[in-house]
Amino acid sequence: MHDLPDAALIKLLAKDNQLVFNTLYFRYVHKLRSFLARLGLDTHADDIVQETFIVLWNKRYTLDPSKSLESYIFTIAKNRALKSIEADMKRSVINFQSLEIMGVGEEGEQSYTEEFLNALDSCIDRLPPRAKQILHLKRFKGLSTEEIALQLGISKSTVENHMNRALTILREEMAGFSAFSLLIFEVVLPL
Repeated sequence: MHDLPDAALIKLLAKDNQLVFNTLYFRYVHKLRSFLARLGLDTHADDIVQETFIVLWNKRYTLDPSKSLESYIFTIAKNRALKSIEADMKRSVINFQSLEIMGVGEEGEQSYTEEFLNALDSCIDRLPPRAKQILHLKRFKGLSTEEIALQLGISKSTVENHMNRALTILREEMAGFSAFSLLIFEVVLPL
């Protein structure tokens, strides 16, 4: 069973074959973990891998043996990873009432906000040119992924890759700021 190509395994999986499911799991789990590690999602890898294979199992009747199963699995994992990043950002956001309780006044908020926005502008300026251009078109001009792809003559997946890269770089660069910063980040560059 381990020597069978993915196309043959997809056909057997559609017959509710759990042994095939296990074979596919062990065929792809290490590749998925490496992929998630490169995205900096090591801490979420177990959940994302599990969710990926749950989706695979739930879609087993509609899988097309003529299409790449590996691409499909990695697309599921990428989408789950993006949802995980989005959930992390939303969990990190705190409300202004909590800031008032912690003693952050209006003057502190204003100077801290300015400091954060200046740092954010500086980070955006240092982005790779294409990622910076796509971030600007998507977040500041409000263009859709499709519109950007048409305007720049590139695929939608390339637009998404550049956008994800830009947001990942910005999150890493801005990691030193507090939860208040994350609130501003969510307002300025919502997912």
